[in-house]
Amino acid sequence: MFRLGWRCSAGCPTRYRRSRYIRLTPNVGVRLLVLLGILFWMPGCGKPEASPIDASAAPRSSQTGQADEADGQDQTQQDYFARAANALARGDIADAEASIRKHLLLHPDDARAIELAGDVASRQGDREVAIERYQASLSSDESPNEALLDKLTHALVSAGRPFDAIDALKTFVDRFPNRPQPRFDLVGLATMVGQTPAALPSLQWLAQHGQGDPESLQVLADPARVEPDGEMCQSMLQRSGDDLRPQYCLARLDAMKSNWQSVADRLRPVLERHADFAPAQALYGRALMELNQYDSILDWQQQLPAGIETLPEYWLVAGEWAERERQHEQAARAYWQAIRLSPHALPSALNGLFQNLTLIGRSEDADVVADRITKLAALRDALKTHLERSGRSQRAAMQVADGMLALGRVWEAEGWARLATTLPEERLPDLRDRYLAIRSELTATTPWVLPERELDRQIDLSDLPTIAWKLTQPRSSAAEVSFQRPLMFEDQAEQRGLIHTCEIAPEAIQEGHWIYQSVGGGVGVIDFDLDGWPDVAAAMLDGKPLASDSSSNRLFRNQGTGFVSVERHAGYHDTGFSQGITVGDFNDDGFPDIFDSNYGQNRLFRNNGDGTFDEIAIAAGLTDQSWTTSAVIADLDADGIADVFATNYCAGRGPLERPCRNADGFSTCPPLLFEAERDRVWKGRGDGSFSDVSDQWIQTQTPGRGLGLVVGQFDERRGLDVYVANDMTANHLWSPERTDGRFQMVDLAATRGVGFSGDATSQASMGIAAADPDGDGDIDFFLTHFADDHNTYYEQVSPGFWADRSFQVGLGQPSMKLLGFGTEWVDFDNNGSLELMVTNGHVDDVHRTDVQYKMPPQTFRRLPSGRWEELSLDGMGGYFSQPHLGRALATIDVDRDGRTDVAITHLYEPVSLLVNRTENAGQSIGLILKSTRTQRDAIGTVVTATVGTRALTQQLTAGDGYMCTNQRRISVALGEQDSAENVTIQWPSGTIQSFGVLKGGYDYVLVEGAEDAFQLQGHR
Repeated sequence: MFRLGWRCSAGCPTRYRRSRYIRLTPNVGVRLLVLLGILFWMPGCGKPEASPIDASAAPRSSQTGQADEADGQDQTQQDYFARAANALARGDIADAEASIRKHLLLHPDDARAIELAGDVASRQGDREVAIERYQASLSSDESPNEALLDKLTHALVSAGRPFDAIDALKTFVDRFPNRPQPRFDLVGLATMVGQTPAALPSLQWLAQHGQGDPESLQVLADPARVEPDGEMCQSMLQRSGDDLRPQYCLARLDAMKSNWQSVADRLRPVLERHADFAPAQALYGRALMELNQYDSILDWQQQLPAGIETLPEYWLVAGEWAERERQHEQAARAYWQAIRLSPHALPSALNGLFQNLTLIGRSEDADVVADRITKLAALRDALKTHLERSGRSQRAAMQVADGMLALGRVWEAEGWARLATTLPEERLPDLRDRYLAIRSELTATTPWVLPERELDRQIDLSDLPTIAWKLTQPRSSAAEVSFQRPLMFEDQAEQRGLIHTCEIAPEAIQEGHWIYQSVGGGVGVIDFDLDGWPDVAAAMLDGKPLASDSSSNRLFRNQGTGFVSVERHAGYHDTGFSQGITVGDFNDDGFPDIFDSNYGQNRLFRNNGDGTFDEIAIAAGLTDQSWTTSAVIADLDADGIADVFATNYCAGRGPLERPCRNADGFSTCPPLLFEAERDRVWKGRGDGSFSDVSDQWIQTQTPGRGLGLVVGQFDERRGLDVYVANDMTANHLWSPERTDGRFQMVDLAATRGVGFSGDATSQASMGIAAADPDGDGDIDFFLTHFADDHNTYYEQVSPGFWADRSFQVGLGQPSMKLLGFGTEWVDFDNNGSLELMVTNGHVDDVHRTDVQYKMPPQTFRRLPSGRWEELSLDGMGGYFSQPHLGRALATIDVDRDGRTDVAITHLYEPVSLLVNRTENAGQSIGLILKSTRTQRDAIGTVVTATVGTRALTQQLTAGDGYMCTNQRRISVALGEQDSAENVTIQWPSGTIQSFGVLKGGYDYVLVEGAEDAFQLQGHR
């Protein structure tokens, strides 16, 4: 639900107190302000005094073996240096220049004199000459002259040449490695201009020599998160003249915001002028890949400068290119090269390495990488928790230390454990012993990373072919569709009697939201009386968590012409603090049941088949007092009996007792302030009861804070998978496996590409859409996230492997200032191509002009190019003309006309029933699936059909994304055709069954093993 408010320019580790290039702002803590006055110096205007050269010092030659001047040397000549220094001190610049010029004629290699000549040029306002002379002096001076280095680097920075200053600092550090101050300066400057990799060796040295600090630890832990300082970069650009390289710093900032078009636009002129600037070339290559500009990649590759192969980012581009070209051996080699050059700065390369090693059959190597990915995921989540808890929690800091230790990074583990001993909150009774245990593993010779834990020592891929920049695969595009219609919806909730508001306690309107009041609003579609008309259940949460004082959840019976409220007559009485609504036939009697996810005791309502329900959760063994958000009823272990999987959010009483505040007062707390509650799974026994098998089936190293989930056959492994959207921690993809006859589910999300975004960031994941939007026959995912972060499109690029293609397909940037919840892929105009709908709405009024409280929904349509465009809200209906606090979104064909409708819940606002009124939409067929050889609901069934010249693939999933249940029906769009041919069903049992040709305009019941489809009443 929340995005961590931490990027390094807003409060983290580039603020090195001993760097002479930055200063701290007291009222913002570690917020970088910018700059020493020298950055704003113009010749003659307030330049700080240079370090004076001692006029009495004898001139020195840099040539080895040359003796000092003999006592008998001409005294006049000997006085030129002292005269120049004295003249400069009293402001007689002309005399100083003349004197030092005469001295250099006699002593052209005198390093101190060359430095003094630079001082003279500086006072004359001739910055470039001063820089030239300082560089010459520094290169010839055999002593560690830090004052001279300081003058040179400040001159370069004031000239807008920070990258030359970094090179000077690196050269000095290489020559005089035991001097700490130049290292501090290098770290400060490099991180400010987007060159964090250049800072890492010095950061490590400082830490190993007792001069690290908490900020340094944060940079070392996750260097990819360090933002450049935009204000400084703009200042550099204004004074850099023809040197356009400061644009790289701003482009790096754009890249961290995933604004790849801006990255490309900024870097093109830079590379036209500075083609040999390798960091910009590598970043430009990444931008081209993110923008899907494949033809430009080949041109880019032909113009790369020497030395670019030393940059890990270049190999990241090479790996992705080879992967897109399905050259998996080359891709694995490229990702391996990137990791060798930057073991910790490019965590996204690990996923590419694992996937391609798996695809080429190097399973043992892949297992090593998978272990590294899992450990890094735990480390990054621990670091986020530490930062979210304001860096004051002993527990969180020690979790980071433990993560470091698991990766063999003992120096960092010791630093984090030592930091933990200074923190005041969440104190650990055994902290001292744990710190000393880590400290005992350190000696003066301990390497930065233990050799046995270094990935490039664990696996050797030098036998694999290196990258060949060839375009071998045709570029894929969306299949042509016969038509596209303007979408139109009419909100008929009130008209049809679906009158319901997901109310929360009224004081929240004035006081603000507790965290538990900001996310709810579940809705479920259920034909509970089996009359063919979809009914609706909806949640209430106007009481208190862990109590039974809310108004009862609602049940609306669809009579065709409208809804009537029947919860009291039906015995559907749940006064708990409800979140999601789940529908499924848990006891296989043919009547769908309801599972309410509550903050407190969940409820299971057994459908009696006569229009009434009995609540049996505790009697059935479903006892739990967790904060459950979403759930699913499905046969997870394939024994023919339904199980229940419930995803949980925050643990303990903290969410009930800890208020949070922003500048305006009371506000929703970030979830990382509280411990995560692990998910629960109950196995169906077959007699209507369940046993808790959470410990046996899902062993979680890092519990998530789950909000949404979806279940289906997603990867290449047999059986149902459970994909859970976790808030601010890594998502989970639970995939089944049997070992020695024992069933369990293993989490593959991190290794299969759906645990994090493409830059290896755990996002504030909420809603999930799961379907085949690109028409290639497999399941892709779309996840919604918090404002100031992008929603994520995971494309399945090979069986069981996904890649973040959000920006390549145009779905990333439009979401950056919106906060998404429910989402579904739906073919609204029945043309055979899915649209994507998203509900948006904030959890607090943050009083920003660019991030609203109430937000508009979004709808996207796929173009023939494969990119998605956001549709204009004009003309789509009255609902789209206003912003909302949208929450859950469920699909339903409420009027049985073959066009899919949606129900959307909100905070404070009545539920909306958007009835699809798209004109001239194509026909469709509706499929209701019933399994006989496995659990009746047939979750995971794959339907294929031929419509005209197109092959369509759909899967019956459950869970449905965010606190909701869709109508359990597959809609096959026919476009301009009047029937679907070769309708084939692959049941969860593995049985494949063909139903031949099905005529459009009808719903059908398909029963496993039955020869014919049962045609229901036609569409209205």
